[in-house]
Amino acid sequence: MNSLYARIFLAFWAVMVLIVGGTAGLTYLVLAERGEELPRGAAELTREAASALAQGGEPALRAWLSREPSQMPVRVLVVDEAGRELLGRPLPPTVGRLLRAPRGGLPDLPGFEVLPAKPLPQLVAPDGRRYGVLVLPPHRPFGLLSAVPETRLAVLLLALAVTGTASWLLTRSITRPVRALGAATRDLAGGNLEARVAAPVSQRGDELGTLARDFDAMAGRLRALVRGREQLLRDVSHELRSPLARMRVAVGLARQSGGDPVREIDRLEAEIERLDRLIGQVLHLSRLDAAARADLADEIDLVEVIDGIARDAAFEAQARGVRIDWHAPPAVPRVRGHLDWLASAIENVVRNAVRYTAPDSAVSIACAATGAGVEVVVRDHGPGVPPGELERIFNPFHRVAESRARDSGGDGIGLAITARVLAAHGGAARAENSPGGGLSVTLTLPAAA
Repeated sequence: MNSLYARIFLAFWAVMVLIVGGTAGLTYLVLAERGEELPRGAAELTREAASALAQGGEPALRAWLSREPSQMPVRVLVVDEAGRELLGRPLPPTVGRLLRAPRGGLPDLPGFEVLPAKPLPQLVAPDGRRYGVLVLPPHRPFGLLSAVPETRLAVLLLALAVTGTASWLLTRSITRPVRALGAATRDLAGGNLEARVAAPVSQRGDELGTLARDFDAMAGRLRALVRGREQLLRDVSHELRSPLARMRVAVGLARQSGGDPVREIDRLEAEIERLDRLIGQVLHLSRLDAAARADLADEIDLVEVIDGIARDAAFEAQARGVRIDWHAPPAVPRVRGHLDWLASAIENVVRNAVRYTAPDSAVSIACAATGAGVEVVVRDHGPGVPPGELERIFNPFHRVAESRARDSGGDGIGLAITARVLAAHGGAARAENSPGGGLSVTLTLPAAA
């Protein structure tokens, strides 16, 4: 079942059908057992009525009919030749066929169940007047249950058994996944990042199954975040040790006699700048993880942003003989986000391309509208990236070649910032090797609503 509502609704009606069907079955069995006794009782009552009529006429018959209801096992109606019941009681409205007396002595009577099922018994008074006797089951306000008291306890027990069993099954089907969710939540709160809800619960098609799948997705995301933070701390520690070690060497060399203090101080300043840049990037990365939607509300013209980045990159690329191939396209929709963050994300990709492209080659930048938003493609003509590393280059401090990244001044965190910025804006970053050589990085962003 695809919802708890359907499960509860069907359980309710299943219980109703079982109780009603069981009640009808029990009553039928009891009535069938008593059916042979009722005709004998009707014949005996008819004889009593005939005796009262013979002894005292119509007044005695009226007196006999007026006995206490508790003394009558069934209902007895006596109709005179004029079609009136002697005590003025109405005839049953549910009679299905007409009963006629021989030679038309009694008027037509509406049909009904008469016990026994034979022609209407006739009573003849001493003065020759005739009366018809109707023997009916007793009238009960609650139907068959009142008419057959023997079924009351059985129906009550049946109702208790059916409702108790259905309630237990329904409660078990709901509480069991809830307990499984509670156990998984306690495991996750206790530090077990591998905690997941059992498969039988997460595979359910109702709301509880959806909740279990959402919990598993949340647990997976938490595990990724925690492990990413742990990896980031390890990487930061590693990255900080390298400049610190070089700073110690520089200090040691400066203290030696005959050393060049100015050169070592320059080395210390360079390492301090590198440490400052690295710490700033780590703080930037941390702020991106806690980005709020309120910070992404500005409408941004990406073409204008890329124009500025392309001019700055072209100035820096002249030293290597690299040119920037960028032509502003028309009719590119605006995007919604944080201007500085998006500019930093695109600039990281462009600077990375300038750093690794072959000398005297070009870095091409393209921007175009897509069906869902805007796509920016930055392509270089460098050595590319091994296929197994394409996804990992967006991880913090990941380097395809350690020495090359260090020589080129990279910290291995620029593309990680780009990926986080794009994800915070609802977009994505992906990399692929170009068929003609080099790396192509594609940035996608949704258009502003």
